[in-house]
Amino acid sequence: MVKYSAGLWTFGQLSDRFSVYSGAAGLKEKFSRASRVQGLEGLEIIYPSEFTRDDLDVLKALLKDHGFEVSSLLVNLFSDPKWKFGAFISQDEGLRREALELTKECMEVSKEVGSNLVNLWLGQDGYDYLFQVDYAKAWDLLIDSIKDCALHIPDVKLSLEYKLREPRTHSLIATVGKAVLIANEIGLDNVGVTIDIGHAFNAYENPAESLILARKWNRLFHIHMNDNFREWDDDMIVGSQNFWDYIEFFYYLKEVGYDGWLSLDVYPYRDDPVSVCSQSIANLKKLQELVSRIDPQSLKERMLSNDQPSIIKLLWDAIF
Repeated sequence: MVKYSAGLWTFGQLSDRFSVYSGAAGLKEKFSRASRVQGLEGLEIIYPSEFTRDDLDVLKALLKDHGFEVSSLLVNLFSDPKWKFGAFISQDEGLRREALELTKECMEVSKEVGSNLVNLWLGQDGYDYLFQVDYAKAWDLLIDSIKDCALHIPDVKLSLEYKLREPRTHSLIATVGKAVLIANEIGLDNVGVTIDIGHAFNAYENPAESLILARKWNRLFHIHMNDNFREWDDDMIVGSQNFWDYIEFFYYLKEVGYDGWLSLDVYPYRDDPVSVCSQSIANLKKLQELVSRIDPQSLKERMLSNDQPSIIKLLWDAIF
């Protein structure tokens, strides 16, 4: 059975380049808001932005009081200006070492809060201009740094979240193929991939195919759920734009027997976060119910016959 979580940051201050749309909130207030989301079982938390090691007792008490698990910790190597030219690929050896130590610390803390997963989104590890970075050196630093961290605690998973762009115009870990390539090159069992379905859309991927690709090498560790119009990482309500992609994604999620977290990474600038998350979870459950109506054997027979009209009919008859 899959479980549902959400980024704790969703319940704090939200802003875009033009305005701030919701007030700042501390740890306790964020938990209070999250507790009103229907069907929410876990939280993904940014370390050390949303809590530090000094806050561990408070965090554990809040988790217990509200009945939440920690689905993953997300190490913050992206929001501090010091990372503006990269964290794991920084040419400043001291900064790079600091990034590695923070990641290792996050891995240690993850065990203390009952999680075995650190989501690694290296948003600043990329470039903006041609001739800005030495690609060979950057890739060597990236792979060596991830491997160094993974070796620190072998039973804590490092899940590479890929994204085409933003905040840099080009991210090094930009696509599912690159993320799987890195994990396979490192060759450790605790290095895998986070599929953010919105990032897959942005990269012009078919999320179901991305899922199968990551799963083929046992690299599917974590999933982020949201939606967008494919041009930008809008982080909208799940299933609000790309219905059929979601149907196929959940069909194959069922086929591979995924039983991990479905974590909401939504960013409701103007809408109520509690309502957005509640509706997203309701949509996730409905999508799974719709997929359960599809007869896998009948679908596979039609796929083998290359009879696309009959496939469309089968899907529409099952769902509508």
